[in-house]
Amino acid sequence: MAHMPRQLRRSNSITLAGNVMVHTFDYATNHTKAEVLTAGYFNDSRAALTKSSIINAVVDVDGTPEYVRIMLATVPASGNVTTADVTGDTTAD
Repeated sequence: MAHMPRQLRRSNSITLAGNVMVHTFDYATNHTKAEVLTAGYFNDSRAALTKSSIINAVVDVDGTPEYVRIMLATVPASGNVTTADVTGDTTAD
């Protein structure tokens, strides 16, 4: 169930105060939405990821394709990278 790092492409980066980086990525996979949102799925790309970065993904390409917007909740030095599905997030600003 591991993702393919070469299918994850950074499309934009923003540097905030304190040299904090937030990136935007594009990703496509044959894995399902449930698999992609599983803790640890993005571990193989840990070095390129930062907390709060966004991944715009098309999942289950070979089945029933679906768009999902993912925010990286945690990117620890060890342990699992965790995600949050923010597709259609309507949280007030």
